[in-house]
Amino acid sequence: MAKIKIFVSSVQKEFESEREALNEYILSDPLLGRFFEPFLFELLPASGQTPKSVYLREVEESPIYLGLLGVKYGYEDNGVSVTEREFDHATLHHKTRLVYITCLLYTSDAADEEDS
Repeated sequence: MAKIKIFVSSVQKEFESEREALNEYILSDPLLGRFFEPFLFELLPASGQTPKSVYLREVEESPIYLGLLGVKYGYEDNGVSVTEREFDHATLHHKTRLVYITCLLYTSDAADEEDS
């Protein structure tokens, strides 16, 4: 039985530790690891394909889209972030979409800390 692929989508830099923890948790859990395989773009080896073609193909091949949304919009390609494009592609292909939104508020204090 093939494992069910979960496409993990987020701004990589904002959710770096969460993405890593999620990947490790799924793979190390005896039950989840038996049935699910997370896909994280940053774990792919370099290839001659464009990043956009790779992540859109991976969304198509993954029955489950898991989105982590925070305060950052991320890199924009023609006015749309990669994360939004992945979500739109998952919607277009009728994937199961699970989206988690952080409750953190972006305040001027947080901006001051980020700048230092």
